[in-house]
Amino acid sequence: MTIKEFEIQLALGSMTYNMKVKLADNPNTSKKILTKLSTDKHWWVRWRVANNFNTPIKILTKLSTDESSDVRCRVARNHNTPIKILTIMSTDKSSSVRHSITYNPNTPVKSSNER
Repeated sequence: MTIKEFEIQLALGSMTYNMKVKLADNPNTSKKILTKLSTDKHWWVRWRVANNFNTPIKILTKLSTDESSDVRCRVARNHNTPIKILTIMSTDKSSSVRHSITYNPNTPVKSSNER
């Protein structure tokens, strides 16, 4: 699906929730469509965008402050989330988000000397 087709379907209201979830899940979905889906009213669509390894870093950064802690957890686990954002997320009010960061292989590990 092209971005133009997506925008037309979205504007016409013919884009169903399930269609949006499938697009957000698909690793071949364009970055432009993922960017549009990142603002969807349904947290589950945003969660899927945050989980997609094709999601641009700019969008992961934006989603790192999403109102849904579930979405923030997925950003914390996405291997493309920059270390700078993971560091900021390490102070998130949600313990689930802070815990999710530990699953990201890019999370810096403090040595015992740094504590």
